[in-house]
Amino acid sequence: MPLVAPSGSAMTLVAETNVLPVNGETNVIAVILEGGISTTGNNTAVTNGVGTPVHNGTLVTFTTTLGRIEPAEARTTAGRTTVKLIADGRSGTAKVTAFSGAASSTVEIDIGAAGATRVAVTANPQSLPYTGGTTTISARVEDQQGNGLAGVPVSFSTTKGSLSATTVLSNQQGFATTSLYTIAEATVTASTGGSATALNGTVIVTLSPAATIGITPPATAMLGIPASFTITPGTSGVITNVTVDFGDGTSPRDLGRLTSATPVQHRFGRSGESVVTVRAVDGEGTPTTTSTIVAVSPLNITSVTALPSSATAPKVGDIVTFQVTLPSGASADQYVWDFGDGTTQTVQSAVTTHAYASTGSKVATVRVFPAGASESATALVAVEVKP
Repeated sequence: MPLVAPSGSAMTLVAETNVLPVNGETNVIAVILEGGISTTGNNTAVTNGVGTPVHNGTLVTFTTTLGRIEPAEARTTAGRTTVKLIADGRSGTAKVTAFSGAASSTVEIDIGAAGATRVAVTANPQSLPYTGGTTTISARVEDQQGNGLAGVPVSFSTTKGSLSATTVLSNQQGFATTSLYTIAEATVTASTGGSATALNGTVIVTLSPAATIGITPPATAMLGIPASFTITPGTSGVITNVTVDFGDGTSPRDLGRLTSATPVQHRFGRSGESVVTVRAVDGEGTPTTTSTIVAVSPLNITSVTALPSSATAPKVGDIVTFQVTLPSGASADQYVWDFGDGTTQTVQSAVTTHAYASTGSKVATVRVFPAGASESATALVAVEVKP
């Protein structure tokens, strides 16, 4: 017959750790003392630490509800024996029981997810460009003291996109990591298991709003008169490399980086409809574009006058002063005159002079060039003979 603990012995069972990874192991220690149980009346009390160690070689048998014990039987030395609980990849609470004779004791050891009290989930980065992308999802499995738990199976799921791995074991620091690719806002959930008591943690991965830029056109636009635009960046991010193409064959205007509404003026080089396009780049390097159509009316020359007037007709050889009047705010690059007597003149001023060498009615024509285009008008001059 094997030697077992005598009647009245008390057993104490402890584990070196009460939280174990699913692939871990821990020592389980049984201590048996003779006389460790006292009886008073009908009450029996365990008085651990009181009594003498059982004989060396006392047989102790171990069982567990999860994992395995190696060895399942062990003999005491100085009232003490040690075995190992080895996890088998499953999560749960292992109830380890040791008994010898009438003495027995049980200790509970949480394995894997059973030892977890919190799952903290983060994403890096948590906000992706509006076109989508890839982010790293990390779930840290923690015990009640905030320590990371190793070897815990973590299951990942997402409402949008795809995950590089859906089941990951936590590392020595308690982290389980996967990658998410998505083109839409997604909620990622990390779970320590599939049971009703499983712990869950979530993180929301957002998409940055698309960068926008707006253009406010002028109410009216006329050839030769500066048209006023307002270029306005959206509130969703930084706008750089802003250029404005006015659609009239002129070189685009470079505005650089914009952080607020910016006024821009432009003299159109031709009449008719022009498509004005604003191009920019957002903080992620993604281009954005917006356009508007502007109807540019021809330059309306207000008047062309010749002094002296026909009421006091100039004589042959008199100096006649010609003046072009443009709408308010209009300007021209040059004025090309045909005085109606075979002579021409190009000037940059709205005022010029000419002396006629012959009599008769002369039709003076001026072509006004604002920003490369031209509009024309005429003035009639009656030249009389000099007395």
